[in-house]
Amino acid sequence: MKHHFRIFVALSVAAMVIFTMKLRANQVSLLSEPTVLRPTEHLTSTSRQFYGHASLKGNGRLFVPGNNIFFSLNYTFSLDGSNICKDKDPYMVIFILSLHDKTTQRTAIRQTWGSVAKTSRWPGTMFTKIIKIVFLFGIHQNAVLNEIVRAESDVHGDIVQANFMETYSNLTLKVLMGIKWMSIYCPSTKFVTKTDEDSFIVLPKLVHKLESQTMDNTILGPFSLSDIVYRSGKYEVGRKVYPLSRYPPHCKGNLYVMPARLATKIAAVSNHFQYMRMEDVFITGVLAKVFDARHVSLNESEYYKYKSATVCELSTGSKILSQGIDAKTQYKIWNRLLEPILCS
Repeated sequence: MKHHFRIFVALSVAAMVIFTMKLRANQVSLLSEPTVLRPTEHLTSTSRQFYGHASLKGNGRLFVPGNNIFFSLNYTFSLDGSNICKDKDPYMVIFILSLHDKTTQRTAIRQTWGSVAKTSRWPGTMFTKIIKIVFLFGIHQNAVLNEIVRAESDVHGDIVQANFMETYSNLTLKVLMGIKWMSIYCPSTKFVTKTDEDSFIVLPKLVHKLESQTMDNTILGPFSLSDIVYRSGKYEVGRKVYPLSRYPPHCKGNLYVMPARLATKIAAVSNHFQYMRMEDVFITGVLAKVFDARHVSLNESEYYKYKSATVCELSTGSKILSQGIDAKTQYKIWNRLLEPILCS
């Protein structure tokens, strides 16, 4: 464990120094050409073509890590999940952001699509990939809820809890600590996935999409090219944190998948930037831009951006992902997978 932690720290220093020196020495912005690219167009970083909204052009220095440290990742794990990847190296680790009191939702996931973590099987398919699910937590201010999560961890062994406060503003920290955990306890996984507890993921279809294209330095998920930055309200981001009016290309937080190597590099340079509580934008947009990462989108036949998919669209249709799926519906979808004739 100490060996892997030293690697994580070394990567943090090395990544920051190398990328800063490289970009400053060449005096070349990551955003240097006027052509707008779409998420499925894979380009190497040497092509230096513009990728994103036109308002980002000429602001490449915003995506170069500096020397300052703006926040800490030096938290320990009160529940370290050290046995999750102990038996075999997984193909994918799925981090599920959960709230302490959502026990019913976690149970539903474990008994439906998340059951592949135990069985490596999916109804009606030859699916055999080794997938691990990890429910991520911070420390709740209610000690009783922390004890509930601890007891749940004792039973299922699929929980990781880091010693920072569980708040909405700390969602970014939660994901970054998940990546740090992966670098220590599960460093050989191929992919890292982040999702929410109200998502249903059709894993064989997700894996098929990943394997049907090159995923080097690429992030897959519901894609946004140039979201507007809000300066007030729930999604407020101050100008000091991010001064531009449009965000860089990024994937939405209900699902994103990236190679573990890319995730580790992103976490390694993360605290050299101002902390942004918009976790999906920060991780798959701002930090991904440091490494000139590209994006692959889920299209409308695979995911509805503004509504939930139906039970049969997920069990026998073309949908890969849906948000807004409660525990009861998780079971309905799984039962249709077991009995697909019910959707005919």
